Amino acid sequence: MDNNIESLKSAGLSEREALTYLDLQQYGESQTGKICERTRIPSSQIYTLLSSLLEKGLVNFKIVNNVKVFRASDPDSLAVLFEEKEKQIEEEKKQLLESISKMKVVPSEISKLSDFKYFSGIRGIKSLYIEITNAWKSGDEYYIASAPLESFHKLEGFFLDVVHKKRIKDKVKLKIITNKNSKKYGMSRKKMQLTEVRYLDVETKTEYGVLNDYFFLISYGKEPYGLLIKDSNFAETYKTFFELMWGLAKA
Repeated sequence: MDNNIESLKSAGLSEREALTYLDLQQYGESQTGKICERTRIPSSQIYTLLSSLLEKGLVNFKIVNNVKVFRASDPDSLAVLFEEKEKQIEEEKKQLLESISKMKVVPSEISKLSDFKYFSGIRGIKSLYIEITNAWKSGDEYYIASAPLESFHKLEGFFLDVVHKKRIKDKVKLKIITNKNSKKYGMSRKKMQLTEVRYLDVETKTEYGVLNDYFFLISYGKEPYGLLIKDSNFAETYKTFFELMWGLAKA
């Protein structure tokens, strides 16, 4: 750790900037409280440090429920900073690149965080669907399984005005299995282009979907939330499950 801090300082970072960056690089996505807890940097200073790292391109963030979640940028970004001093400090640059090489060996469970997203609340579920609509290409087909009555009650206007409107414009096919008590909404979808609907004699409060390499799972319970995973193994497995249910479902 100490060697990495010295290398980052040679690229123009302060000691606490280097400590903050290395903490995010090691532990992955974090809120400021966790960074302060691990690094023992006072909370009164952490936003100043993160703002400086943002300006240097070494940190980025996303917003979950109006809270910023920070993560380290690719370690290769450090080399860009160092190029400004390349003529004077070639030896220090060599040490930095050695540190970068070591830092790239990240535990697989951390690297997979970039393939996984959590969305909270109805607004979050809308954001999840927006990502899906932006991911498909003309001619694609996607699948929704066991769409519950609650999903239509909470999001029907959004589904019709945003998701299906864009889907039909983009010529994307949909196969959807709905619960037995959602036939009213299934019938409206049967009238849509590029849409097939079937029904299962079940009642659930969750649904899942598959689009290419994306798998998403949504719960419409008391506190709705959604999970979006980009992973071909998940997607292929749940597409297979869908096809099994499709064979059992009734038109």
